[in-house]
Amino acid sequence: MIQRWDWVVRTTHWCVALGFLLNRLHITEPGKTLHQIVGLTVATLVIVRLIWGMTGAKGPARLSAIVPTCTAIRQHLEEVRQRSAHRTLGHNPIGAISIWLFWLLLPLVAFSGWAQDTALMDRWPVDEWHYWLVNVVTVLVILHILAVVTLSIWLKRNLIVAMLPGKR
Repeated sequence: MIQRWDWVVRTTHWCVALGFLLNRLHITEPGKTLHQIVGLTVATLVIVRLIWGMTGAKGPARLSAIVPTCTAIRQHLEEVRQRSAHRTLGHNPIGAISIWLFWLLLPLVAFSGWAQDTALMDRWPVDEWHYWLVNVVTVLVILHILAVVTLSIWLKRNLIVAMLPGKR
């Protein structure tokens, strides 16, 4: 049987990815209402995922299961070197770091975008913060995709299928 993430994890993952791409690729016009709605929706979905991870999620989807440690990182790197990384559903410790960064940065992107229409714009360069945050998240997205594809090939294990629709 194929191991898959639960429906909340998969739904929030793909909706956040779609929303980020819509806004990042300027399919929605920056500053316009749709762009703002998409950005706030992405932030809301991150919050939903975090709440799910603290309440209803089971196993590797629980936030407590996504805690990287230095020991776990060293062990994971050795396992990858030997092509013997674990076969269970879950994030490796380096992936866990990137997930926490996404969960931190995406709401900050939305907040800095929203703040451009407020008095905060007069006190701080939130437009520049927004620009840099979007670029940092873009780099993280690229690294995320490269890591999943590279590890899938290196470990001869399809990591992508766990995030696709289907039965668990």
